[in-house]
Amino acid sequence: MKTIHTEIWNRALPFQDKRDDAGHAFITLEYAKQLVDLENGDPDVVLPAIILHDTGWSRLSREEWMVVFSPTATAEDEMVVRLRHQEEGVNIAREILETMDYSTALTEEIVEIISEHDTRKGFISNNEGLMRDADKLWRFSKTGFDADVERFEIEPQSLYDKLVGQIPSEGFFYSETSRQLAYQELERRKKEFECVMACQMEAPELIAMPTLG
Repeated sequence: MKTIHTEIWNRALPFQDKRDDAGHAFITLEYAKQLVDLENGDPDVVLPAIILHDTGWSRLSREEWMVVFSPTATAEDEMVVRLRHQEEGVNIAREILETMDYSTALTEEIVEIISEHDTRKGFISNNEGLMRDADKLWRFSKTGFDADVERFEIEPQSLYDKLVGQIPSEGFFYSETSRQLAYQELERRKKEFECVMACQMEAPELIAMPTLG
């Protein structure tokens, strides 16, 4: 990663992972690096965009962003929150990039990607598609998968079934490379949770020892 991208990363750190999603920024950045290499993305756009895309959550209260995970929230409620975090993400991205004298043209492309990365229908460019794919791939990583199992109180197999059904759906992923990465990650998750289940079934029952005295 270029020195300037590392500087963007360092400046964005205070705004990262503010939604009980520790590791999100780092993991999505790693996916973005892979996709840039494999799908001919522009690292000067895709990497800053993925680094900065979710910084806007830092300016929302816990009560506000928890709406996204509430089973009783309406689609309208969730949309309001997502739009707000995108707007704040654009503000933070501009603040960071402009203070670094980052290219104006690149900055405009980056903030355009961030402005609707959660809500836009369809994809507007290769760079935008790759950044959004990297963001979605978080759900398939071990950290992201385990976080959703806990957050939504769902069985691993049920989450696996949900995700495997989303991969081929129209408009979910931009690139075929991302689809294949998602399938590969999901198979790893399946092996992991099946191994845990098998170990639990094979473990001998603990026999309570009588207390003395």
